[in-house]
Amino acid sequence: MSDTLESADSPANRRAAATGFRVRLRNFLPVIFCLLISVVSLLIIFITNHSATHSIEALAEEVMTRVSQRVVEKTSYYLDSAAHMVQVNALAWQSGGQDHFSQRMAQSGLLVSQLIGKVQEVVDGARSSAGEGARRAPREMVGSGVNFLNTFNRTSRGQLELFPYFGLVYYGDQQGNHWLNKREQDGTIHVRVITRKNDAPDSKQALEKLAKLPKNSEQEKVALAAELAPYLETQWYEQEVVQGEARLVPGERDPLKIYDPRLRPWYVGARDQKKLFWTDVYAWEEKYKGVTSRQVGITVSAPVLRGGELVGVSGIDISLQAVSLFLRDMEIMQNGRAFILNDKGETVGLPDYTEVLEKSDTKSDAVRLNHVSKIGDPLVRASYAAIRAELALNEQQPFTLPKERVITFPVDGQNYYGFYKPFAAEMGLNWTVGVVIPEDDFLGSIKQEMRQSLLIALASIGFMLAAGIMIGRLITNPLTHLGKEVERIMQLDLAPTPSLTTRFVEFGMISLAFSRMKLTLAEMVNSLSVHTKTLDWSAEEFANTAMTLEDSTQVLHESLQTLQAAQLPEELADTLLQIEESVRVLSSLSQPVVERVESMNQGAQALRKTLQSVRI
Repeated sequence: MSDTLESADSPANRRAAATGFRVRLRNFLPVIFCLLISVVSLLIIFITNHSATHSIEALAEEVMTRVSQRVVEKTSYYLDSAAHMVQVNALAWQSGGQDHFSQRMAQSGLLVSQLIGKVQEVVDGARSSAGEGARRAPREMVGSGVNFLNTFNRTSRGQLELFPYFGLVYYGDQQGNHWLNKREQDGTIHVRVITRKNDAPDSKQALEKLAKLPKNSEQEKVALAAELAPYLETQWYEQEVVQGEARLVPGERDPLKIYDPRLRPWYVGARDQKKLFWTDVYAWEEKYKGVTSRQVGITVSAPVLRGGELVGVSGIDISLQAVSLFLRDMEIMQNGRAFILNDKGETVGLPDYTEVLEKSDTKSDAVRLNHVSKIGDPLVRASYAAIRAELALNEQQPFTLPKERVITFPVDGQNYYGFYKPFAAEMGLNWTVGVVIPEDDFLGSIKQEMRQSLLIALASIGFMLAAGIMIGRLITNPLTHLGKEVERIMQLDLAPTPSLTTRFVEFGMISLAFSRMKLTLAEMVNSLSVHTKTLDWSAEEFANTAMTLEDSTQVLHESLQTLQAAQLPEELADTLLQIEESVRVLSSLSQPVVERVESMNQGAQALRKTLQSVRI
């Protein structure tokens, strides 16, 4: 019993109680279960999220790479097809009499995908025809007469019909004449011819002065038209089909048009470089039937050479509206978008074409490209600012990329992926394709799954908490019962108690062992009670004998003293003395016996009292 008390009150327990680390098992088990489940669940969720994030980042880069590549391929197709066709036109228009080539181009009926594949064949055929034409008419002015107008119309009209993103197909010669085939907004195609009647040096100065004259009132327009008539004639033509044959019919005139193709960048670039030339993106304006239309595009031009000498320049304008419509119709995840910028940060193509142009506040109502920092899309603006910041570019430095870049940037608390890929550098354009995709387009489903995983984890934790409480009670209730049994035994309560009800065999065995121990202790107590009573009787008898002996010793001692007082013979006196000494020894021996008997009585009384306190 003392060992049990010492272990319960050991220094380790005292230290635990002092530091506050002692807890109830019924509370500890549910908490530790929940803690373990939480740690494992969070670890699994973290690992899953980490792996998913890396996979999503790789997927995002792959998707944006594919999207940008698709934009590059589509835009390059627009540019390449125009480049091929303008070279074909340059070869075809080296001689004004090549009707067989124009008919081949206009009447071939090739699809766009087929036509690009056969361009080289056409170019080779054109070179052969052009060489023959040059040998036949080395001094003939290209484009002279109605014959060339019909050739130009068939060739350029066929190209406009085959390539819907071609806006204008035209040709200007060294004398300042200009032939143009134009697609209107309603899809119709019209031909315009600007004929220069006077190309003397003084006529150029006169036209420069006339271009500065006002033309606001009707009177001013009439006066300007009269001044221009000796120098320029601008005639529009409509194509009519009569009995299956197409022919051009003169339409309205534009007496106020002042245009010299030789001064235009597309003409100057091809003339000076004597090879394929791309202009910067710009806006052009054309008037037809009193309606002025503006369009933004890019021009590719090629020199028309005869015998190594320049006779003119052919050009094709590509409408950037077609590029923007393509960007608009692209499906890039749920909320992604693609766009094209030049090295000035100006918008070449946007999903919203109306934002490609910036309308100035000047009276001339000039049209120019919009800067990306001024468009309404906050994602594209933020993406452009992020890529410039990553490249450490100041406001004066051009926006050029040596290679494709992937960036991430926040907007209103949401993360976005940005991808930039340079292209068209070989054409001198320095364009960049940009792709912006919200992170949620990739991680939305992952985040939803993560939320579901968290809910499942929380439900699991709740379930484990309830299960832990139940398991804790199933474990701690028997332990509490056994602890109370130990306390009752320590308090000498050996009375029978209700048996422990438990589903655990081990606890049942311990409880049965406690019951048997109590029964054995009770039997021992009963046996001790019987032996204590016997001890009491023996002690009492022993005490009585000791008292009798003591009394007898006292009587004998007194008798000896009486005899010693009488006059006895010497021998008898010596005998009495020996007897007295023996009585004295006997008396000294009886005294400890009496004390021992008293001690036995006290012990028996204490044991009797203890046994009486035991409840059986």
